[in-house]
Amino acid sequence: MSNQQDFNWIFDRDYCGRILQGEFSNELKKRVAESILLFRNFNVNVNPSMPYISAWREDADKAIWYEFAGNRLLYLLGCQSCEVAEIFRDSVLQRCSYQYGSAGGKIKKRILEHKDLSCIQDELRNEGKTKGTVEAVYKISLPNRPAIWLKDQASVESFPVDHICLSFGSLTDVTMEMQAEEQHQLEEQALRSLHAELELKIEKQNKELWKMQLEMIYRLAQAAQLRDKCTGMHITKMSHYCDILSEAAGLSDEERLLLFHATSMHDVGKLGIAEAILQKPGKLSGQEFEIMKTHSIIGAKLLSGNDSPLLKMAKAIALTHHESWDGTGYPHGLEHEEIPISGRIAAICDVFDALTSARPYKKAWQPEEAFAEVERSMGTKFDPELAALFLEKKSNIEEIQQRFATEVVSGHA
Repeated sequence: MSNQQDFNWIFDRDYCGRILQGEFSNELKKRVAESILLFRNFNVNVNPSMPYISAWREDADKAIWYEFAGNRLLYLLGCQSCEVAEIFRDSVLQRCSYQYGSAGGKIKKRILEHKDLSCIQDELRNEGKTKGTVEAVYKISLPNRPAIWLKDQASVESFPVDHICLSFGSLTDVTMEMQAEEQHQLEEQALRSLHAELELKIEKQNKELWKMQLEMIYRLAQAAQLRDKCTGMHITKMSHYCDILSEAAGLSDEERLLLFHATSMHDVGKLGIAEAILQKPGKLSGQEFEIMKTHSIIGAKLLSGNDSPLLKMAKAIALTHHESWDGTGYPHGLEHEEIPISGRIAAICDVFDALTSARPYKKAWQPEEAFAEVERSMGTKFDPELAALFLEKKSNIEEIQQRFATEVVSGHA
């Protein structure tokens, strides 16, 4: 096959290409003619693939044309072989390609819509020429039929002398596979939407539950205050003191928020203490003090039976805020880390506020006197590390103490 007459048989088979009847090298013509002969042998009804040979110039007009297109492709597109390039181009709705990503071999999917393809046509062809292969899936609109997916697998050869690139490939109908993938994606999207909707509902319910819990603990705290005739400023200052110390101790934002609110319940057990003891104007007797000490256990019982983080922390504080670092506190004589950090923090803040608040049986201490007492109690009553952090925050503590200064009230801390 070294001259033009060698290719006459091609023209008898409705050849609509450009190369075999154009001014191109015999090498290129021979490659096209032999490939057409080979592809025609595959162009039978029992073959599910649709063979094709496409071509484009690299030096001038880069419009693609087909040297050969299988009968099944012509039937699908409803056109003649000379129209395949234009009809196929206009029928593409979407181009989908896959490649391995750099991170752990993860497969990345690249989807191009019809409007995007014309803008990066050169990029896609250069990519095929560089790699020597093309693999993509096209979504094709068909006249009077639902859209289908065709998988394109081709090898690309360049003929520099002729400034021509040839793509030898086949198209396979993968509509069912792609529809299954689309359905899977739709189902995943529906699940994600449902999950997001459920999360919003749960978040809303959690917020409502949180509000209910706060309302409950502050109502209980208010009831305890009324029986003890203690002002709400004690609880307010306690909450702020505990927040300052918990931040200094490195607690998380969530733990700080819980502690801020839970500490309001530290004396809720006083609801179970006789009014005569709570409102006694003078110092309590030994027996009365033993009764008073039971408010820790009573408070813990009142707050038990609920797994919410807020009420669990409130229970821990109510039970342990009178425990001492050296084990001499009550009700269980816990020591060191046996006492939860929430109880250790509340212990320091409760004593400081009690010392700096006036009672009928004592005057309010000056802040410096109360700080000195905290320092003296380091390692005995108080966790030494937490007490040191509390002393480092003197200015912040004094600011809270002054902002919420209270009047003289009755009651026992």
